[in-house]
Amino acid sequence: MRLNKQQIEHLAFQVVKGLLAEKLIMSENREKTVVDVQNIITQELEKEDALDEKVKDILKDKLNEIRNSNIDYYEMFRMIKSKLAEQENIVL
Repeated sequence: MRLNKQQIEHLAFQVVKGLLAEKLIMSENREKTVVDVQNIITQELEKEDALDEKVKDILKDKLNEIRNSNIDYYEMFRMIKSKLAEQENIVL
């Protein structure tokens, strides 16, 4: 995960604060709503981490082909990740 626990807490707090201020959501328990948003953010980041590992596994098997073909590893990584994210309905 690219965000630590404190960053996720701060992000969730700011999101909820903004949504409440704009009256886009209503909440009787602001703290619970913040915790719920933290959990959602954490789950989505974990999905992305799992997706990254899946892409690494795919590319590990093709590493020699990539090297021999002068294909940029990171460009290939991004392409495969995008395709898998689309197939698995993961928002990046």
